[in-house]
Amino acid sequence: MSADHPAQHLMSSPSQLNPDNILRFLQLRGEPASTNEIARGLHLKKTDTRPLFKILAKLKKRRAIEELPGGRYRLPNRKKEQQAPGQQPLRRPAPPQERPALANRDEVKGRLVLHQDGYGFVVPDVPVPHLDGDVFIPRDAVEDAMHGDHVLARIQRRGGVAGAQRAEGRIIRILGRAHPTVVGLFRYGPQRNVVLPYDVRIQHEIEIPRGQELTPGLSKKLGFSGSDETSIRLRRIPRLDELDGAVVNVELLRYPRGGASPTGKVIEILGRPGDLGVDTEIIIRKHHLPHFFSAEVLEEAEHHAKPVSDAELAGREDFRQLPIVTIDGETARDFDDAVYVARRADGGWLLQVHIADVAHYVRTTTALDQEARLRGTSVYFPDRAVPMLPEALSNGMCSL
Repeated sequence: MSADHPAQHLMSSPSQLNPDNILRFLQLRGEPASTNEIARGLHLKKTDTRPLFKILAKLKKRRAIEELPGGRYRLPNRKKEQQAPGQQPLRRPAPPQERPALANRDEVKGRLVLHQDGYGFVVPDVPVPHLDGDVFIPRDAVEDAMHGDHVLARIQRRGGVAGAQRAEGRIIRILGRAHPTVVGLFRYGPQRNVVLPYDVRIQHEIEIPRGQELTPGLSKKLGFSGSDETSIRLRRIPRLDELDGAVVNVELLRYPRGGASPTGKVIEILGRPGDLGVDTEIIIRKHHLPHFFSAEVLEEAEHHAKPVSDAELAGREDFRQLPIVTIDGETARDFDDAVYVARRADGGWLLQVHIADVAHYVRTTTALDQEARLRGTSVYFPDRAVPMLPEALSNGMCSL
């Protein structure tokens, strides 16, 4: 009989790979575990290896777990967790307010994930002892929270067996808002104008007060440029074909409160549903992907996007005379890796993989570095890409 760790007997049959099971495994194990130990404990298949690493990376980014030297993972010790000296916090779409200490064991802080039917779940920031999974929030207990918000919930009912309980609760406080903007369809109405969110998990229609439907371009077209909001509201604003049924991006001016609808201001008109490229624009704004670079970042990229000098070549080996090739799509422009193959004298083969030295151009703590950390990666769509770095680097000096 093998002397397996008790946590390896979490389940007697193959289980689905998901963050909850990984967190529960680490919680029951009580000590750091390698990816192989996690895979054995959850009865994963070889095909689950890559998804496992992706989930571990997401949990690590959420600070739900921490990685130790040697590729072992454990639940974080929150009491010891501090920000590294000199580390600059990354910009977030909606920074959460200061998080108060929990008043009792029935209060849970986490991210609210709503279903299109109105109910939702609070995914705890840290695993809750003896609680199996997330906290269920009925439709009438969501209060003024929106999908994705960071919330404080109070558990009102528990069920299940000891050590693996299910919980139902109610939102009692909103700690941080997830959506500074919402993308949706603009609709004129007899009493008020509204925007219907494309994300069906956002349950509220966004009310657009009179005059707030006008972007700077529309104000200029109507001759309202330079007018203040009060004077615009007093004017007769015609029904505009550019707006009616258009896909728009709205900045939220007021979030839901006491049953009142949120209000917003149209800041972009993206086009018509079905128009070429509009789906991509919707996805970018729906997920709040940073897609504009500040003037400071662009200036810094242009400053560093210069040919390598003789001084910078010192200590490096120059491979530019070799016939190195890249394997990319026909429309690709950011060639960040390339290969070279040559027959050796002994009959074998020499394979070289050449990778762009991006760190030479992006220095730590610079504006470029902070922007790259915020974005994390380039995002590719069928018709365009949202690069991690400005094109002067991504498609220029850092492209092979």
